[in-house]
Amino acid sequence: MRKRTIGALSSLLLYLALPSLAAAQTAATSLTVDEVVARHLETKGGAEKWKTIQTQKMTGVAMAQGFELAMTVYAKRPNVSRQELTIALSGQPAVTIVNLFDGAKAWTINPMSGSSTPQEMPAAQTATASAQADFDGPLLDYQAKGFTVVLMDPVTVGKIQALHLKVTRADVPTQHFYLDPVTFVELRVATEGEGANETDLFDYREVEGVMVPHAIRISQGGTLQAELKILTVEFNTPIDDALFRVR
Repeated sequence: MRKRTIGALSSLLLYLALPSLAAAQTAATSLTVDEVVARHLETKGGAEKWKTIQTQKMTGVAMAQGFELAMTVYAKRPNVSRQELTIALSGQPAVTIVNLFDGAKAWTINPMSGSSTPQEMPAAQTATASAQADFDGPLLDYQAKGFTVVLMDPVTVGKIQALHLKVTRADVPTQHFYLDPVTFVELRVATEGEGANETDLFDYREVEGVMVPHAIRISQGGTLQAELKILTVEFNTPIDDALFRVR
């Protein structure tokens, strides 16, 4: 099952004053790249509000390869994360698989591999984990981070002509963000390179002024790899730093 940063989940406040869907889509196409990014950041309640959020905790269920796994994801500023996937097979004790990024290195703990000893991930996976652990995501303050964001031609996602942001950076493969032209939430995030994949996001709900997707589908090469259902989302809940260190 492909691991995917759920810490990059985002959202938005609806623009109720827009006169019609067609007019809203037309207006969106006239925006500059920075205007699109700014509208998108409103999905996090605005850039300044988002910067006041220090932690995020999510629980949910992941369905992959015929298995159902309980899922808990922790994230904390500036760039640490932990994902726990627990699988319970009939007649066997539950097993928890842990993937974490401690701010410098990525680790996996997988008892199903025959060992509960933390294993350091290869360099490429560590780079991906580091990028995913960025609490703010790639679009907030992208220029200060040295990233390039380009507004491309619209792309059809489902039945929507989505706004298309191409994000180029030195540390990980190019990413593509496809945004709803009315609400500016992420409809899809696609990553190039080895292990290229697509993440589709649905069922946005407001949590403390932040619009959060509660249904996620991850595909690779056109094949569905996993479906995630988010059950709870908490911001600024206390999380011990020890949770992000290998023991």
